[in-house]
Amino acid sequence: MERIPAEKKSDPKPTGNDGVGGIKFAPLDCKDEDLSDWQITDYAIEQLSKKHDRPVFIACGLHKPHMPWNVPQKYYDLHPLDKIELPPHIPGDLTDVPPAGVRMAGPNGDHAKMLASGRWKEAVQGYLAAISYTDMNIGRLLDAYEKSPLRENTIIVLWGDHGWHLGEKEHWRKFASGKRARAHPSFGWCPV
Repeated sequence: MERIPAEKKSDPKPTGNDGVGGIKFAPLDCKDEDLSDWQITDYAIEQLSKKHDRPVFIACGLHKPHMPWNVPQKYYDLHPLDKIELPPHIPGDLTDVPPAGVRMAGPNGDHAKMLASGRWKEAVQGYLAAISYTDMNIGRLLDAYEKSPLRENTIIVLWGDHGWHLGEKEHWRKFASGKRARAHPSFGWCPV
C-alpha cells in the first residue's frame, strides 16, 4: 500500500494575533499550495490520475476545518465581518442544562474569553474561511475524479467527523452532547 511521503513541511504561521485563548484563527499571507491540505489533495489527485491494474482504495484525509483556522486571507475575504451572523446567545442559556453539561460547556472558559475579547465574529469568520478552503480542496479532488481513468468504477464516500459549537449555549468546540456537535456531513456516490 502506498502512503503519502513522510517529508512534509509545516504550515505557515500567522504573523499577528492568532486567536482567543485556545480558539486559534488567523488569516495567512501565503498561497493555497503552502498548506498541507493542498499537498494531501495533490497526492490523492495524483493517485486518481494513474492507471491501476487492480482495485485501489484512496483515502484523502484533510485537516481543515480543524483548528487552527489559519488559511490564506482570500478565504477570510469571502466572509466579510459585517455579513457574519452570530449564533443565538441568550444570557443564562445554560439554566436548562444539567450540571455535567454546564461543566462540559465551560461558560467561564472559551466563551467568556471570546466575549471579553470582542472577537466573536472574527472567530466565526475564521471557521467559515477554513471551511471554504476545505471546499476548494474537495472541489479540486472532484474535478480530478471527473477526469480520472477510474471514474466509471469508483465509489466516493465523504464524511466529516463531528460538528462544532461557535458559542451556542455558551460553548465552543466539539465536545458536547448537543445535536450540533453530533451533526456531521456525509454522502456517498456510486457510478453504477
